[in-house]
Amino acid sequence: MGDLPSLTVSTPGQARLLLDPALLSPLGHLLRGEVSAAELARACGLSVQQAHHRLTRLRAAGLVVVTQEQARAGRPVKRYRAAAQAFRVPFALTDHATLSELVAGLHRDPLAQQHERVGRMLAAQPGRHLNIHLNARGQVTLDFDGFEDVLDSVISAHRLVHLSPADAQELETRLQALFDWLDEHAQSRADGLVPRLLGVFLTPGDG
Repeated sequence: MGDLPSLTVSTPGQARLLLDPALLSPLGHLLRGEVSAAELARACGLSVQQAHHRLTRLRAAGLVVVTQEQARAGRPVKRYRAAAQAFRVPFALTDHATLSELVAGLHRDPLAQQHERVGRMLAAQPGRHLNIHLNARGQVTLDFDGFEDVLDSVISAHRLVHLSPADAQELETRLQALFDWLDEHAQSRADGLVPRLLGVFLTPGDG
């Protein structure tokens, strides 16, 4: 993959695909190397049919290529990779007026699903309360009274912090180490595994 050039996309359709939250995980595996549809399905927790559908869309837009076809009885097995080692999307090709809209769009689906899930639970039991308090670290926290059995191990914090350049670099290094650990331990969807929604956002702020 290292010998492939970067690609600046030229159509709104390509931009939409590259910024589609449902395609980010498959695209990551395709950027790392060659995969078959079945391998992509296992890695992303998809059915093979869903993986084929995503690959078909990305291929039609010129963002993914077939690298080889392995002969077998019946239909040959194709292997795919990203058409470039990196993609550049001119902001003018996106459907968003501001960067904040674009970032919110990338994270809206999983957050909206979780908010709707919690909202349904709260609505079904109107005697429940929202609690706003300081947690053990002295941070303002919002949690839900009576849902400890459903929403266990919840950690949520949004803070504006001021860091030296050295400390900011250290934080970035530690977060990358966390994601490396997560890549080693995360598994595809299976019985007995607990789904977790993880979000980390680190960017220069205005304080």
